[in-house]
Amino acid sequence: MGMSQKDIKLLWGRSGNRCAIRDCRKELTQDKKAVSSAYTLGEQAHIVGEKEGAARGNSPLTSEEREGYHNRILLCPTHHTDIDENEEDWPVERLYQLKSEHELWVSETLSVVKDDKALAAGITVSNIIDAAVTLCRFETWYDWTQRALSPTPIWSDQHIEDIECFEMKVRAAIWPEQFGELRRAALTLSCCLVRAKDVFLRHGRLQDSGEVWKALRFYKAYGHNPDYDRDLEKFNTWVQECYDLVYEATKAANWFADVVRKDLNPFFFIKAGKFVVTDRLFRDLTDMSSAPEYSQEERKGLPAILVLGEYGK
Repeated sequence: MGMSQKDIKLLWGRSGNRCAIRDCRKELTQDKKAVSSAYTLGEQAHIVGEKEGAARGNSPLTSEEREGYHNRILLCPTHHTDIDENEEDWPVERLYQLKSEHELWVSETLSVVKDDKALAAGITVSNIIDAAVTLCRFETWYDWTQRALSPTPIWSDQHIEDIECFEMKVRAAIWPEQFGELRRAALTLSCCLVRAKDVFLRHGRLQDSGEVWKALRFYKAYGHNPDYDRDLEKFNTWVQECYDLVYEATKAANWFADVVRKDLNPFFFIKAGKFVVTDRLFRDLTDMSSAPEYSQEERKGLPAILVLGEYGK
């Protein structure tokens, strides 16, 4: 699951971008490109271990609690290695105490001036990024798109609701001027997912379980159909449109993640990499995976050209 954007901002802000070990307090950076300069790459270390078996991992904390701000301490790579390799010297209680003392030192010594506008901007973008990860199913992108791209498309009822929720959040957000490209990428992602969802629902039917929507093969749904060939062609055209829109949404997801990495957090989905989707050629059902992306020229016109003025008004 990893840390939320909100918790990342809290950790780095309250740590003053410095290692929490009092004899170090080296200034750190989130950007790998800056390692060769004056700053060392910072590491968001776990206090209670990430899982059972990890250093200091024996704890009743849930997985979610282990990933949160309160269980993280900002360290340089040297001290992160030290606390994990010398668990007896660095028990949980000592690390919590060090974190508390360090954040107090940052507050009193560095005289951090809180910029309300910057804080508000950070809250806005952090909430949108966290919402995208959760509501748009970033962590299981390949899995849900596989089901949506099956010969008989399938969508989760909860995912459909979540896409509508994400659209509401993006529309309602008060966007800071400095995050113009992120705003456009979020609007594009929302629009693509809403379109994909709406087109699917033309012929999707909620199953008896109430948890899954499945494509209705309407060309053979009512016994003998005198217009079978015509309706089969309509069904095939509809399925292809569903495929195309899921593919377009994957482009939008990759753009959104690129902007987050460029402007805010270089580690965002860095381990997972690009969002990948199956390229399914409808006629022979040949599968190939790819990570589709918008060109720089295409990005310039989005979302206006995509939504035909709906968001561009």
